[in-house]
Amino acid sequence: MSITFPSEQLKPSILEGLPNQFVRPSFEELYGFDAITDALLTEAGEIIQTEARETLQFDEGSPIAPGANVYTNSDNTLSAAVTGSTAVFNWDAVVNAVSYNVNLFTFTTPFISSNNTVSAPTTTVTIDLSTIGANSGQFIHARLITTNTSGQSIFSRTIFNITF
Repeated sequence: MSITFPSEQLKPSILEGLPNQFVRPSFEELYGFDAITDALLTEAGEIIQTEARETLQFDEGSPIAPGANVYTNSDNTLSAAVTGSTAVFNWDAVVNAVSYNVNLFTFTTPFISSNNTVSAPTTTVTIDLSTIGANSGQFIHARLITTNTSGQSIFSRTIFNITF
């Protein structure tokens, strides 16, 4: 593969080929493919990037609105998008599930244990965190408890330190 540039077009300032990789040339100005839209931002308004320096962006049609704080457990089986004090919890459907319970709890005062049960096949629940007794800034933890057709309860990994 080669890249050719017409004589009247600016050549990139950096062009480096690596085995099994290609580093995109830097043109010192943004073009359509460089433009960043719907990027996840830090509280300081900076773009969040992965360790590989890739920008995290929302996909079109994403159920999570820009500006939401998104929390996910370590195995990506439960996520929460918090906007203001409203938390929208989402998870994937589990085979043979009868019901799902999003359990919210704290380890600090005020102590909270809130259960929010929905019947399968529902895979989302919206909770106003200000109405469950938690204080703004207090760390809230969440886990999903799935009850299957044989009556067994299956616990997801916990999402730690949700705040609003």
